[in-house]
Amino acid sequence: MMTDTHLAIGDRLISPILTDREIHCLTLVAEGRKPDEAVNGLALSRSEIDVALTSARIKLNASNLLHAVSIAMLIGAIDHSDQTHSE
Repeated sequence: MMTDTHLAIGDRLISPILTDREIHCLTLVAEGRKPDEAVNGLALSRSEIDVALTSARIKLNASNLLHAVSIAMLIGAIDHSDQTHSE
C-alpha cells in the first residue's frame, strides 16, 4: 500500500517557510546526527538547535522530529539523496 503524499503532508501542498537554520538542522538530523553532534558543525548552542528543530516541527505540523524530517523530505525542503557515499 502506497502512502498518498497529500495525506502524508496534510491537505495543503504549500510548504511553510522554513528558515535556513531550520533546514540545516533538519538536514543534520536526516543524516543521522544527534543534536549534540550538530552543535559542533553549526557553531550554534544546543539551545539554538533545539529551538530551530522545534520551530520546524511546529511549522510542518509534525508530531515529532522524525515526522518533521520526513515531511521536509517529501516537500523538498531538504535533500534526501545520499551524496556522502560514492559507488
